[in-house]
Amino acid sequence: MSRIHKALEKAREKRQEQRLATGKASPLEKIVYTDSQVIPVCHTQLEKNRVVSRSAHDPRSQLFRTLRTTILKQMRAHNWRSIGITSPSPGEGKSLVASNLAAAIAMEVNYTALLVDMDLRNPGITHYFDVEPKLGLADYLQGDAEIGDLLVNPGVERLLLLPGRGKLDNSSELISSPRMVALFNEVTERYKSRIVVYDMPAILPRDDVLAALNHVDCFLMVIEEGRNSEVDIRKAIQSMQNANIVGTVINKSQTVESGYMPTMA
Repeated sequence: MSRIHKALEKAREKRQEQRLATGKASPLEKIVYTDSQVIPVCHTQLEKNRVVSRSAHDPRSQLFRTLRTTILKQMRAHNWRSIGITSPSPGEGKSLVASNLAAAIAMEVNYTALLVDMDLRNPGITHYFDVEPKLGLADYLQGDAEIGDLLVNPGVERLLLLPGRGKLDNSSELISSPRMVALFNEVTERYKSRIVVYDMPAILPRDDVLAALNHVDCFLMVIEEGRNSEVDIRKAIQSMQNANIVGTVINKSQTVESGYMPTMA
């Protein structure tokens, strides 16, 4: 595709996003992703991968939609455009919550969602959307690709993925790099109707989240019930004292049938 053709297609996508931001888009108007890579995923497969927030029959979908509505209300009140999803320790379900939250936000007719895999040492959102992109965030950070080369639409209306690929050991240094700072600014500011969801690493093992605090508007904490000690949870929250924490999600809870219990601060 020539540079002129790419520029024209990007302009078309931008006009569509601007129509959403100004409320001029019809609820039935579809965004046609002609510049971003489109890898259609069967919705049945998404549900098998537990991305259920768009499901019409899975009872867990309403929990994620309620979480979305509560978070968007807070974000609108503060004019926030980006949210990081993290947890005290690895394996508590933050990537699953991030994937479902982004898919639910994309259901809102006045918004689009971009889900960014910021777990540079252990990227995982491609698993939930069953896609195998040729490029990922690591390629951009290493100077081998540009942002537009990375974006993937998984066949879900109004949703783009910026996937991870490979494992980077110097993750916190890369998050602080000028190239990453440029990405933070670009993905947030390009479209006023876009909500950016960052699937962040866990807080306690390393300082990646701390390196991103000044570039992400707010954070949601995912805590697996019974996994962490009270000391670890307090330590994780204390390390985020300068961040805007909009609430917590208690995951794998034994007190609710669904296994998810949003608790908003």
